[in-house]
Amino acid sequence: GLVLGLIAVFIAAATWGATQLFAGRAAFLIIGAMMATMMSANVFFWIIPGQKQVIADMRAGRPVNPVFGQRGKQRSVHNTYFTLPVLIAMLSNHYGMLYSHAQNWAVLVALMLAGALVRTWFVKRHKGGNAWGLIVAVLALLAALIVWMAPSPAPKSAAAAAPTLAQVQAVIEQRCAMCHNAALAQKNIQLHTPALIEQHAQAIYQQAVVQQIMPLNNATQITDEERALLGRWFESRRP
Repeated sequence: GLVLGLIAVFIAAATWGATQLFAGRAAFLIIGAMMATMMSANVFFWIIPGQKQVIADMRAGRPVNPVFGQRGKQRSVHNTYFTLPVLIAMLSNHYGMLYSHAQNWAVLVALMLAGALVRTWFVKRHKGGNAWGLIVAVLALLAALIVWMAPSPAPKSAAAAAPTLAQVQAVIEQRCAMCHNAALAQKNIQLHTPALIEQHAQAIYQQAVVQQIMPLNNATQITDEERALLGRWFESRRP
């Protein structure tokens, strides 16, 4: 229990450190890879060598040192609780709302905690118990995350005139078109003409205004005012 607690503190600290040094998407993958490496090391440097030593002692008629079984069980328990957190960290790169959050390290720690609690429920279930309180805790944690991370709707101003397509195109050309043009169309999205901007208006609104995950890692330094302009333009297009 103490060792697991120390490991949890270490992982939380590593998660915070990684998000300070790297972009969120990279940081999440690094943490997942780190934990997966720890799991592999448990198997190759502790569990398997210990099993081999026990078998060799039994075949030679020597007394079996119980420490090998104790170490193997300890490392197996660690790997059990690592399983879902590693999956969460490695799959998170598909969900920009997670790694692009201002406190993305806390988001990942909370999700990994939820995964560990779910795994704990399965462990207790396999032993014949039903710790439903764990499931309630997981659902409460996920609900709190959803409320916390929900994007705030852009404020509407009745007095503000709807931006023109020319204004929107100026923002797109400066902040988006370098990755979404005729020569380089990331994710098959082109935004170098007014017609294409109109065609992909929903995606622009969703990615740049609501979730704010584009431009990726805000490499082009789009401003909040420019995001708001895109938002007002999209809203003005609605009937």
